[in-house]
Amino acid sequence: MNYIIGCGGVGSAIVPSFCRLKSPSEVTLIDGDTLERKNLDRQMFEAGQIGQPKASALAEKFGCHALPQWFSRGSLRLTRSDWLLCLVDNHRTRLEAIESCDEHGCQAVFAANETHSAEAYYYRRSWKGTARDPRVYCPELLTDRSGDPRAASIGCTGEAQERNRQLVSANLMAAALAEHLYVLWHWKAPRLDRETVECLPYKLVANLTRLETHTLKGASHE
Repeated sequence: MNYIIGCGGVGSAIVPSFCRLKSPSEVTLIDGDTLERKNLDRQMFEAGQIGQPKASALAEKFGCHALPQWFSRGSLRLTRSDWLLCLVDNHRTRLEAIESCDEHGCQAVFAANETHSAEAYYYRRSWKGTARDPRVYCPELLTDRSGDPRAASIGCTGEAQERNRQLVSANLMAAALAEHLYVLWHWKAPRLDRETVECLPYKLVANLTRLETHTLKGASHE
């Protein structure tokens, strides 16, 4: 199963194309937030869906499964064949997704964006504690609890969003980067030899003027 965690700006942007990439029956949307009118300016919903759980509203439209609840470590019965696409805007959920990979052996792609930039990165259990572990190159994952919707019932419409207003174009860019990494590591990597896999990007960073590609051998700037 492919679990899309977060149905806000990035999550709602990735669902239409991802449900063409994979069968909708293989996709489950997870989000405990409810759609509000203020979400419509940058999220892929319609006014008639206001008041519905975001996960359920998207799932009904695209024919996939929905879990209208917040994700946490232990909330899913995961296996090694499962994938997490963590598209939320808080570090606590990202950390619990990483820890779920460590515990169950599943793989994950993460994506985030700011006003004019976006990034996505891939993680697997064998990278724990290495330079490719997000907890190593982004240590604030371990301490930052701002924006956690479970802590203050603010969802993606509260403090976190007000601090960091995002453009729809940045959400779309983050979704595209995440889907690209998923294709590379889910489909292409298992068919490649070890040396070629070393050249695959595990992290992508993009803004309006520059694209960074991070591979196992280093980073390049275009």
